Amino acid sequence: MKRMSEEEFREYSLSGNLYRLILQVGTPLAVFALFNCLFSLLDTMMASHLGTIDVSTVAYMSQLRMLFNSAGSGLVTGSMILINRAYGARDYDKASYLMNTLMRLLLIVSAIFIILLPFVPLLLRVLRTPEEFIEEGTLYFRILIIATDINFINLVYINVEKAHGRTGVIMVVNMITMVLKLLLTAFFIYVLDKGIIYIALATLITYSVFAVYSLYRLFDRTSIFRIRPERIIHPVKGYGKNIVGISYPVAIEDSTFSLGKVVVSSLASSYGAEMVGALGISNNICGIAANLENGFSDASSSIVSQNYGAKKYDRVVRAYKANIVITFTVSLIAIMFLILASDFLIRVFATNRSGFDGSFMEMIRKIFIFDVTSCLGIALNGAGMDFLLGLGRTKITLFLNFLKIFVFRIPVLFILQLFIKDGSTALGIMMMISNIGIAVPTTLICISVSRKLLKEMNCRSPEVRI
Repeated sequence: MKRMSEEEFREYSLSGNLYRLILQVGTPLAVFALFNCLFSLLDTMMASHLGTIDVSTVAYMSQLRMLFNSAGSGLVTGSMILINRAYGARDYDKASYLMNTLMRLLLIVSAIFIILLPFVPLLLRVLRTPEEFIEEGTLYFRILIIATDINFINLVYINVEKAHGRTGVIMVVNMITMVLKLLLTAFFIYVLDKGIIYIALATLITYSVFAVYSLYRLFDRTSIFRIRPERIIHPVKGYGKNIVGISYPVAIEDSTFSLGKVVVSSLASSYGAEMVGALGISNNICGIAANLENGFSDASSSIVSQNYGAKKYDRVVRAYKANIVITFTVSLIAIMFLILASDFLIRVFATNRSGFDGSFMEMIRKIFIFDVTSCLGIALNGAGMDFLLGLGRTKITLFLNFLKIFVFRIPVLFILQLFIKDGSTALGIMMMISNIGIAVPTTLICISVSRKLLKEMNCRSPEVRI
C-alpha cells in the first residue's frame, strides 16, 4: 500500500473496501508475525542446543516475563483505543494529549519494575518455580525485565504506525531487529559457547537498538502522535484516569493469561521438567498459524476503533465479519502446512549438543497433534477479541480471558490428570479444549454486541445483518 498521510489513511479507513483494507494493513503485520514466530523457533532451537533443562527454563521464564509485559502492553492497547477514537473523530489535539499521557504512565511502570529487580528470586519461589529453573534463570529473568522496560517504547511506536496504516514499516523494522537478535544469539551460543543468560542479553541489546529508532520516529514534529515532553510533564486532568480505566482490564487480562500459562507450566512440571519444554515447543510451532492469523485481527482492531469513533457502526460490524473470513482462511492454510512439516520441525527441537532425544521428540509430537487443531478456535476467538478491543469493551475481554484460563484450561488439566497418566496427551487435549471452547462464548457475545450497535443506529440492511 502506498504511503499515505495521516489524514489520507483516516479517510481510507472510514470508506475503503474492508476486505482490501484489512488485507493491506494486516498482511505486513501477518508476515512480521510469521517471521517473528520463525525467529522465535530458531531462538528456542538454539536454547535446546544447550539441553532440555535450559530450553525448559527459557520457555518457563518467557511466560513469566509476560506477566510484567502485560502492564505496559495493556496500557498501550487501552490508550490506542482512545487515541484511535479521537483520530477517527478528527480530534487531533486530544489524540496528542492521550499519546503523551500514555508515555508518562509507561515511565512510572518501568520505574516500578526496576525497583523489583532485587526481589526476583523471592518472586520465583512464590510462583512455585522449580528450583533447577531458579538457579539457572534468576539473572536471565532480571535481564529480561530490563529489556521489557525498554521494549515499551517499541510497542508505542508499533501501535502508532499501525494507526497510520503504515504496517509495511513495522514489518521491515521488526525483521531487521529479529535478524540482529538471531545473529547475536547464534554468536553467543555457537561461537562463544555461552548459556541462556546471553540469550537474554541478545534480547536486551536488540530491543535497545530498536528503541533508538523508535524514539527518533516518535519525536517526528510532523506527526499528530509525536512525543511532546511538556505534555508528558503537564497532562490534561482526567486523561490518565481514562487511560487506566480502559486499560486495566487489558493488563489484568494479559497478566492473567500469562499467569495461567505459568500455572500450567508448573502443573506440567509434575510430569518432569522436560515436559515444560515440550509444551513450550509445541506452542511455538503452532504459534506459526496463531501469529499469522492474529496479524490480520490486530489490523482490524484499529480499523474498528477509528470507525467507531466516526460513528460508522454498520462498517464496524462488517469489519468484524470480514476479519472472520480472512483469519479462518489463513488458519486453514497454515494448519495444513504445519501438519506436513511437523516431523522435520519437531526433530530439530529434539536434537541438542548431546545428540537426538527420541523420547523428547515423542513428548512434543503427542502435544502437537491436539494443539494444532486448536488453531481454528484461536482464529475465531482472535477475531472476536480484537473486535471487542476495538470497541473498548475491555471488561468483556477480561471476562472471556478468565473463562479461558479458569474454566477451559486449568480446571480441565486438573481433571485430565486424574484420568490420563501420559502428560503429553493430557497437555495436548487441554490446549485443544481451551482454545476451541473459548471461541464459542466469544462469538456469541460479539453477535450480541453487533446487533446492539446496528439497533443503535437503526440500520437493519441485509448486508450488515448478523
